[in-house]
Amino acid sequence: MTATATKRLMSPRTPEQLGARVRKARMELGLSLAAVAQKDFSRAFLNQIELGRSRPSTRNLQIIAERLHRPIEYFLQDPSNSTTAHEFTLLEAETRLRRGDGQRARELMLQLLSRSRILPETRARAQLVLAESHLKLRAIPEAIEVLQAAIKAGEAFGWRALVVDMYDQMGRAHYQLRHPHEAGRWWDKALTTYEDAGLTDPVLKARILGHRANLHYVSGQPTEAIASYQAAIAGAQNVLDMPTLGGIYEGLAMSFQRAGDLTRALHYAQRSLRAFETLQDIRMGAQLRNNMGEILLSQGRPREAESLFLEGATQLRQVGDMDLLPHLLAGAAEAALDAGDREVAVSRITAALQATDLSADPLARLSAERIAGRIRHADAEHAEARAHFERALEIAAAVDSPMETGRVAFDYAQVLEEQGDSAQALIRYRQAYRARQAAGVS
Repeated sequence: MTATATKRLMSPRTPEQLGARVRKARMELGLSLAAVAQKDFSRAFLNQIELGRSRPSTRNLQIIAERLHRPIEYFLQDPSNSTTAHEFTLLEAETRLRRGDGQRARELMLQLLSRSRILPETRARAQLVLAESHLKLRAIPEAIEVLQAAIKAGEAFGWRALVVDMYDQMGRAHYQLRHPHEAGRWWDKALTTYEDAGLTDPVLKARILGHRANLHYVSGQPTEAIASYQAAIAGAQNVLDMPTLGGIYEGLAMSFQRAGDLTRALHYAQRSLRAFETLQDIRMGAQLRNNMGEILLSQGRPREAESLFLEGATQLRQVGDMDLLPHLLAGAAEAALDAGDREVAVSRITAALQATDLSADPLARLSAERIAGRIRHADAEHAEARAHFERALEIAAAVDSPMETGRVAFDYAQVLEEQGDSAQALIRYRQAYRARQAAGVS
């Protein structure tokens, strides 16, 4: 919070006005002092706030606002406190974002940016949080558009630290669009600017290093990726924030998985899951359950994998996240198939294929088609099985993913071999081998 914001928060009129609004909102909801305070602070302290005799901290005001179902700015509507209200709105949006609630964070930032009286730096910071919200919701073109405007302002005013963060997020946007070279260009720019400006924020630097490590992973260099992720952790001087640490652990898990070290892959996936569950980030929790489920399947542990897939699917349904849902449903179908429950597998893969119609992730359709091919083959529906595998290969080619191409081609080859078509099976085995070489998979 800025010094100006702090001064205004401490102005003589603020406590009385804020306290009156707290009491009014509490009475309208019919809540007692104890119901609002709970275990976070005492009833007596809340009563002093309502009487204007005490001032809540930033965190306590957030808690009060959440329990009274009001935005923080409701309690800070006095024009003399507009800067403070803006700061609290930014803080609330950042908190929502850390918890994985991109939708609410986006709403808060759109409301803030719609105001006419807002400081230029506050506007740029709000645009940065808005861009991160768009990325969380996979609205990538919108994120890039917002970042372009924010970067232009940040560079013009010379806000070096803020600009470095913007460069980093622009790299994330292009990485999600599967443009690794452009992503790398932005991350290199972020790191160069960080060093040239003499910045000393280890968390920001670790975040950039962690993101750049992703490039080694997608380039088929798991050993280099592991070294880069570990360097990011070491460089942060033990002060990494939870989202960054969770993201690096996820990268380590995937890199160890690709390197064939499934034990360490599962270890880091579990650590990442604990981090994101602490943050109450449901989407990332589901993503990690999907990753861990795949590792367990590769270890021949379908029942454990099935439990993870179903837990993740249930959580995604609760929050209405459809992008990732087909992955979890398809994974649960594959787990049932590997456990010998064909009828359950058919039911789940049907649901997964239907769910892909509501997903913006092309890999969701690919995953469902690949597993549908395996299930149809198990039911001796050979033509249908081949059709599913062919569609999966088309998607893998369209998204230019050697790793997915190799995975689909290998499963397809096994199916063709079992169907007695050795000539076509050999072609697919060769395709899988070439794709895995390109992806750096042993």
